[in-house]
Amino acid sequence: MATPLRKNRDFQLLWAGQAVSVLGSRVSQIAYPLLVLVMTGSPGIAGLVGFIGTLPYILFQLPAGAVMDRVNRRRLMIACDIVRLVALGSIPLAAWLGRLSIAQVTIVAFTEGTMFVFFRLGEVAAIRIVVPPEQHPAALSQNEARLRAATLLGNPIGGLLFDAGRTVPFLADALTYLASLVTLLLIRTPFEETRTQQRRNVLSEIKEGITWLWGQHYILIVNLAASATNGLIQVVILVVIVAERERGASGTLIGLILGGFGIGGLAGALSGGRIARRLRPNSVVLTTLWIWATLTAAVGVVSNPIVLGALLASLAFMGAVWNIATGTIYYRLVPDRLIARVSSVGSLTAFGALPLGSLAGGLLIQWFGPRMAGLIAGAGMLVIALLTTAAPSVRHGPAALAAE
Repeated sequence: MATPLRKNRDFQLLWAGQAVSVLGSRVSQIAYPLLVLVMTGSPGIAGLVGFIGTLPYILFQLPAGAVMDRVNRRRLMIACDIVRLVALGSIPLAAWLGRLSIAQVTIVAFTEGTMFVFFRLGEVAAIRIVVPPEQHPAALSQNEARLRAATLLGNPIGGLLFDAGRTVPFLADALTYLASLVTLLLIRTPFEETRTQQRRNVLSEIKEGITWLWGQHYILIVNLAASATNGLIQVVILVVIVAERERGASGTLIGLILGGFGIGGLAGALSGGRIARRLRPNSVVLTTLWIWATLTAAVGVVSNPIVLGALLASLAFMGAVWNIATGTIYYRLVPDRLIARVSSVGSLTAFGALPLGSLAGGLLIQWFGPRMAGLIAGAGMLVIALLTTAAPSVRHGPAALAAE
């Protein structure tokens, strides 16, 4: 009988270190634009720094996946934390010396984003090894809850720390990387299986991951559906903001409405593990898509703030359940030697859809208004649900699971 997850020392160390670290990242995430605005007064430069900070999410996903599948994952994750600790710590140090510049802030943002890409793929792969297969849903549920809670708390804490001192959020984030580093040093379990394959060049290894994914129709289609829905969710968020502004809502009220995402996501994370254990993964995927199609269309026509908040909470609830269910399938179907590479492809398409969704949302609202843009997003969700349901590999589930 497997050790209960709460008594799995190495998982608890990994989880605790990342709980602190992810919260720190959310704190500095809000502090970057605030600091740049104070230093320059330019929203354009603030946006540029934010863009450069997220650029590694697209540039380095595939190479990072290949690297994480060929090296000692724990050691590389430790190196990532050391680099982030030094980078984030350099901001308050430079400010204290009177030498802080926009160039430095931009380089730190890019460096932190790059290290995040590598570290995240390493953690995804590590959990598969540290946690027994039957406990994967519970572990993913705890990770999802950690992320949702950090998102919920990070913005207000970041604002409070920024008011206490412009570089305090970055010092706090640096200390969270120190905490993560300590927990990684205490973990005993290797983060990868024994490797027997001969190393090849990085491009060949990236190609191997993509080729494997291309032959797995279930995972491929679910990845594409997730990316498309990610983009449409960005449209929904922009629709809510613009529509509420047109109705005269205050920034505080809009923030409370969008807070439904955090609350619903946390609730979904806390219950998603139980749902993933009881329902087949394909049932979770298809149910989520049809619920999303209904909720997204409703956002376009609803004007009551409480109802809007509830709709967004429901969207996020199902999103958390989706993440846990599909993550469990990744661990069951993807070999350890490929897990980081396959995850990197999914991350690339998911992150790549976010700016495209924001751009599409802005254009749709400008051309048709927020109400029609919301309905178009709902129609897009409906098309995704129909196409995914029509795919036999998703409707019946992967053959490997059907044989279990």
